[in-house]
Amino acid sequence: MILQLAATAGIADILGTWWGLALFVAADVAVLILIMALNYRWFFKRALDVLFASVFLLAFSPFFLVFLLAQWLYNRSSNAYPTLFVSEIYSGKKRGTVKVTYFATERILHDAGSLLPVRERETPFGKFLKGCGMKYYPALLSVLTGGLSFVGPKPMSPSDAAAVSEEGAARFAVRPGLVSSLELYGGEALTYPDMFEEDAEYAARVNLFRDIAFFMAKLANAVRGENGRFGVCARMGYVEWLKETGEITEEEAALYAEEGRKEEQRKREERERRNYEREMFNRFQ
Repeated sequence: MILQLAATAGIADILGTWWGLALFVAADVAVLILIMALNYRWFFKRALDVLFASVFLLAFSPFFLVFLLAQWLYNRSSNAYPTLFVSEIYSGKKRGTVKVTYFATERILHDAGSLLPVRERETPFGKFLKGCGMKYYPALLSVLTGGLSFVGPKPMSPSDAAAVSEEGAARFAVRPGLVSSLELYGGEALTYPDMFEEDAEYAARVNLFRDIAFFMAKLANAVRGENGRFGVCARMGYVEWLKETGEITEEEAALYAEEGRKEEQRKREERERRNYEREMFNRFQ
């Protein structure tokens, strides 16, 4: 009994010092990080996505309103975009479709029926939005609702996803991300087989510390102005790359494109149905 009281008094004395309190807090933080790391794949990854998406949406909402007004004024004076926002449909976890919204940053300009490269269509204000990251602010809603994650494989269109073989399908075991592991392991020479290999590695080893490393690598690349981490995967879609390399024919490419359009149409009809059901429900309340 006396020894227990002495031990308790000793701990109290230690905690009464600044270094003792600091050690106690550090130990608590270490235990919390360990618990998060051990349960990251199954719970904390999604929980942190929801937490940080909520925090960023609230914290940057004043900047969003300022940039929204600036975007509206810029578009009114230059008539650069049909709308202030653009939406993309991607193939997400388990090949489900995900709608992601961004600020519009590019004009719709064609040459001989084909869209000009992104760099030739970007407006000066669009480049600024992209450079400061505000282009992707609306996409945080997709992270909050579970379509995207902060870190995951590079998002892929439904038509490109339809062309992915079973060997590359491991990427669909996790949510696509705003930040990819390719920020650390990619490069100008990256090809689609390389990307699928890295995606499979990521899906098999979802890890808190790796995700932090990938996110920090994204920030470092942005500061250094390095935008070539995705190689050919950033310059053309997967179906286009397969066609360029002779892996598929024009007819097969057209079939994959049609599959993608059908998936987008199905998503649109599903969204319209939900809106109609919600409207009917509210009407009869």
